[in-house]
Amino acid sequence: MYYVASRDQRANEMIIWRHIKRLKSFKATDGVEYIVAKSKKEMRQSLPIYIGVGDKLVKTRRYEINWIDAFFQ
Repeated sequence: MYYVASRDQRANEMIIWRHIKRLKSFKATDGVEYIVAKSKKEMRQSLPIYIGVGDKLVKTRRYEINWIDAFFQ
């Protein structure tokens, strides 16, 4: 199971996660960046950034860091 959210939502305080079984089944918007978590625990850590290319997710080498949790720990 995976949790997928648009990277634009990460800047807001509320994130809407989509719960999917396989990354292949997710229909990505071309050019939009997404963050992907494998579990709810992983959501509080640094997350890999994927980009939508032709309805598929392609992993990049970049990571999104949860700055609030990293600052207060």
